[in-house]
Amino acid sequence: MQDRSVATINNILDAARGLFIEKQYADVSLREITEIAGVTKGALYHHFATKEELYLELIYHCLAEVKESARASQEKSQGESCRNRLYLSLASFLNLPPDTLAIMRSIRRNINIFAEPARTNLVRAYQAALPEQIESLLIDGMANGEIIPVDARLLSWQHVAVVEVSLHEYGRQQLGGPEQMADSIVSLFFNGIQAVK
Repeated sequence: MQDRSVATINNILDAARGLFIEKQYADVSLREITEIAGVTKGALYHHFATKEELYLELIYHCLAEVKESARASQEKSQGESCRNRLYLSLASFLNLPPDTLAIMRSIRRNINIFAEPARTNLVRAYQAALPEQIESLLIDGMANGEIIPVDARLLSWQHVAVVEVSLHEYGRQQLGGPEQMADSIVSLFFNGIQAVK
């Protein structure tokens, strides 16, 4: 019985993931999710009381995957330069499954549709998964003298903003694969845009 319940939940989440990537949150209906998942409305409501609950479950699962990827990258890169650690962390993030990256893009697009406390909880989970991971790398880089002392939190958000912009189709076309994107973004971040003469 437990296996069937887990399979049902996974079918629902898989169907919802595809729809939330393809469409705006408001344009996704529970009817569509049940049709694609091959479940009844009753089965869906047994596991998820609302569309919001379903979407947030999907987002939290994605954020946990991102956070674990960042944690593993940081652990493996201990002792390396801040620049290299930032590159490895970003390359690891960019090598996550395309669906995960697409869901990450949807968070910013949909954040304002949620009421409190759901919105604050989602923002907090996002911060823990991305900016706070980067912030800790930057603090280490400042302590090692690799980065000028500035507000690490603000700097981490600036880095995340550049990454988010780069994830869109145009950015991917211009910057290439994950490693090329990571190299380009980290070089821009560390070197700026001024031409060296």
